[in-house]
Amino acid sequence: MQRSRRAFVAGLATLGISASLAAVGTALPARAEEEAKPKAVTLTGTLVCLGCDFKKAHGAAAQCSVYGHKHALKTKKGRYYTFLENAKSEPLIKGETLHGKQVEVKGVVFPGSQVLEVQELKILGK
Repeated sequence: MQRSRRAFVAGLATLGISASLAAVGTALPARAEEEAKPKAVTLTGTLVCLGCDFKKAHGAAAQCSVYGHKHALKTKKGRYYTFLENAKSEPLIKGETLHGKQVEVKGVVFPGSQVLEVQELKILGK
């Protein structure tokens, strides 16, 4: 009798673990699927050169005078977003007239990245 009670309790424990794993298993694909889609965003920040910023802040060995500036959007939280090349991102990528300016960018950020596809650009000042 003692043995069958232990087997019964062990069986319930196994069943509980299996049910928990099944519940987690069904939740994960939905979340992974959600994260696998591009996310619409509106970001505000300053247009900066990645190399110059990293050289100044962290001593990076950037050589912008040799290879050119690589512009990105730097948010107030210090996150950098690079731009997917298209006609709407061209003024941001080249950066000649917008370098150091505050901008608002509407677009899409792709999963697993901080790459921004620009759909709209608004110059805020500075």
